[in-house]
Amino acid sequence: MQELKDTLTKLQAPLDRDIDKCSTLQDELKQLGEAIHDIGDKNKQELSLIASIKCKDKIQQFEKYQKENFVEVKSSISFQPNNEIVEYLSKLSGLGMTLTVMQNPDKVIRMGRKSEYDVCTEGELKCSIREICVLSSGQVLVADKFNNKVKLLSQTYQVVSHCSVSDELNEPLGICQITPSEFGIAVSPMGAHGDGLPPSKILFIKVNNSQLVKDRILKFQHFCGSIVYQKGDLFVTSGNALFKYKLRGTCTLVSKLHEDKSDKWTGRFYVGFVFIHKKCIIKSH
Repeated sequence: MQELKDTLTKLQAPLDRDIDKCSTLQDELKQLGEAIHDIGDKNKQELSLIASIKCKDKIQQFEKYQKENFVEVKSSISFQPNNEIVEYLSKLSGLGMTLTVMQNPDKVIRMGRKSEYDVCTEGELKCSIREICVLSSGQVLVADKFNNKVKLLSQTYQVVSHCSVSDELNEPLGICQITPSEFGIAVSPMGAHGDGLPPSKILFIKVNNSQLVKDRILKFQHFCGSIVYQKGDLFVTSGNALFKYKLRGTCTLVSKLHEDKSDKWTGRFYVGFVFIHKKCIIKSH
């Protein structure tokens, strides 16, 4: 690749010189032509003769330069591959292999150290962080169940923006990322699940210049606990069932992937979690 770049540079060098030379001659001829025109208007025959001689001299210089440098030469550039590389690659059985390493799914995660941060806003005595999501910028979005808010934390875990997402009868639960700047927040009635309840909803929030902006709302006839978005599909848990929706502007139910009504809560529904990110812990008060 470097050889091709060097060759291109060598070919461009004489072309650049020709362009500069032609531009110089063109400017000089233009200046002489304007001078002759001005002299002719002033009736100065002697100066007009001198300017005409200089013009002819410049024209002869250009014609000579054109004859010496603008001879049509047909040329082509071709790439000659290194046959030694081709021969070497042909002897290889492959370019490598894929290794599958089985790890212990029950391996204990060890924590080197921890840091605790207060994410309460003014007037709040405590908070209960239900779920959390990390942005690509390093900022953190948290669902404060106790204060019915979603809060945006800076990279140093300070609250930079917040907004209410529910009322005293509903609470924010799950968070998932839809796009780099859009997030879904599951909001459901407190302490209940199942059909026949007031509709649960997913509120979409956008992050714009470190500020939270509410967007559209989708309503559901079942309880919405945790939510996950993956390649156009939205997965929603209701405590005892798992639903799959297609999210394309609107939300269309694809199927109910799993359901177990043997008890009130039969799915894995984690509360009071601990979030570990960059050796930092944010936990419920």
